[in-house]
Amino acid sequence: MATFIGFSTAGKVKPPFNLVDLDLVKQDILNQLKTSKGERVMRPNYGSIIMESLMEPLDGLIIQDIEDDCIRIVNGDPRVDLISINVNSLEHTLRVEMYLQYKADLTEDVLIAEFDVEFNGEEL
Repeated sequence: MATFIGFSTAGKVKPPFNLVDLDLVKQDILNQLKTSKGERVMRPNYGSIIMESLMEPLDGLIIQDIEDDCIRIVNGDPRVDLISINVNSLEHTLRVEMYLQYKADLTEDVLIAEFDVEFNGEEL
């Protein structure tokens, strides 16, 4: 039986649109990573700095800032623990890999988000 049940149309053409447990948590985290910080009305701390950072030279300082922001986002979700994180700047791509542990059943999984630098962050 599902502990958490939610709704998402991301990546789906037709129903069902419901997500449960770890899949829901991962989609919630992805939604926050894809939203620019301050973009949501009345929620100035929701979102991430990734979209703005894509226009900067992806040096060690910017990569560390992105990693810190991703840690802040995951730590803000009480349903998961962050095991480890890797933020890599590949050719024309920023790749974020987060290894998560779902608290309800201690399931571990990886969340991978790639942002194309040339297309202003559109996920691949």
